Amino acid sequence: MKSDFFYLIKKSKDNDVKSPIVFLLHGFGSNEQDLFSFAPYLSDDVTIISLRAPISLFPNSFAWYNIYYSGSVKSYDKEAAKLIKDKLINEMSYFIKKYNCDPHRITVIGFSQGAILGHAIAQSSNIKNLVALSGYVDKDLVTFDNNNKTSIYISHGREDEVIPYKDSFETNLLLDDNNIDYDYKSFNQGHGVNNNNLESFIGWLKDKY
Repeated sequence: MKSDFFYLIKKSKDNDVKSPIVFLLHGFGSNEQDLFSFAPYLSDDVTIISLRAPISLFPNSFAWYNIYYSGSVKSYDKEAAKLIKDKLINEMSYFIKKYNCDPHRITVIGFSQGAILGHAIAQSSNIKNLVALSGYVDKDLVTFDNNNKTSIYISHGREDEVIPYKDSFETNLLLDDNNIDYDYKSFNQGHGVNNNNLESFIGWLKDKY
């Protein structure tokens, strides 16, 4: 058996123990190289898997599910989004077994569309940590489990024009309404991750793997 996803990997420095594992989910129109740039800042004790989304848009440009525009109205393929969420959860088990990782120490770092999926995965699985960068909580994708214990870090740029800051921030009410704790940070940036944002979530993760 092998994964259906193309991926990049950085293995833990210690192959004799079950390491924590970090999954990187890039945004719409990007690829597996993007968030893999975080790898040098993450612990050497973790195994890092950066996945490429399955839908090819342009050369080196991929999506987890399609987004549609009709004038100023934005929509997306909800069925495909739910299917890819479930597929990602299933594939995590494959990587955990293949690379001898600890199934109780899973972290997902997602950006934009990857962060939206990260929220959905966090509430439908047993991942330990979620870092959701420049995304939002989608009520149509997330099924809340009151027993969920995932540690959650959320950040957003105050000048984000792709996913506006206010729109994203308001979706955190879904977490509040379901008594889900999270750490929220905003930064003076657009749709991206500046150095302050990088240092913030790396520091947050340091003792949580």
